[in-house]
Amino acid sequence: MTVQLVVLAGLLGWQYFYVLRRLVYIWQNDGDWSHGFIIPLFSLYYLYMHRDRMPLDLPRGGAGPAAIGAAVIAGSFGLFAAGWIWHFEYFKAISLVTTLAGVLLMVCGWPMTRWAWFAVAFLVFAIPVPVPIYVQLTMPLRVIAAQVSAALLQGFIPDMIAQGQGALVEYIYNGRPGTLDIEQACSGIRLMMTMMALGVAMAFVSDRPLWQRLVMILCCVPIAIFCNIVRVTTTGFLVVLGYQDLARGFWHTMLGMAMLFVAFGLYGGISYVMTHLFIEGEPAASEGGTL
Repeated sequence: MTVQLVVLAGLLGWQYFYVLRRLVYIWQNDGDWSHGFIIPLFSLYYLYMHRDRMPLDLPRGGAGPAAIGAAVIAGSFGLFAAGWIWHFEYFKAISLVTTLAGVLLMVCGWPMTRWAWFAVAFLVFAIPVPVPIYVQLTMPLRVIAAQVSAALLQGFIPDMIAQGQGALVEYIYNGRPGTLDIEQACSGIRLMMTMMALGVAMAFVSDRPLWQRLVMILCCVPIAIFCNIVRVTTTGFLVVLGYQDLARGFWHTMLGMAMLFVAFGLYGGISYVMTHLFIEGEPAASEGGTL
């Protein structure tokens, strides 16, 4: 098994060297995907947290798992070839994750696959979404942020008129008109992907019922939208009130980082409520005895 893993790791390293180099380049140069460096580390941390459940004897279970794993690897290489032919990098990156799953199943069998499947699947959060999908996701988020931010600015700042126009917030304050552009970088996609990864991680890092995990996953998008509205509205207040220096550069980045702590607190609150929603107890004994 060790020889098989070494040989397959070498083949995968050679096959996907270009894909890995491209992913690292994107993580380094695109702030929307800078969290990509953390995703593999969390996958390893997840395996470490559940090391007590790791199968020690690694039963193979016959030729079934090996055959299915080989089929998954073959399908992954087909996906890689399709990405190469059509110049679609997303297929290549996804095929890396599915290939890892196939190798795990083919070499180590079902027990190890059941133990490590989440760590492998979680790697999908490190793969950049294709640009057309990226654009389609960002525009609705920009519109939502603009509409809600305009309403909040107009409600909390006296003598201010603000209205959302598409991805713009047009306002008049103290007789001076102005425009806030919810740029693509502030559209929420960065928060969306990062916070979805955070929510899924918190849902699976500890033991909890399936329904609780589903609730936490379903809360990912609303929490990301809420945090983005808070960030955009705060930036709008700073710009309108004359603190433009705090609305750009280093401080703007720090504001985005602060939203991660807000999201973490919201996830923690949801987890606490669900954990204490039902209290298990022993049935009360009958005082009159049993007939």
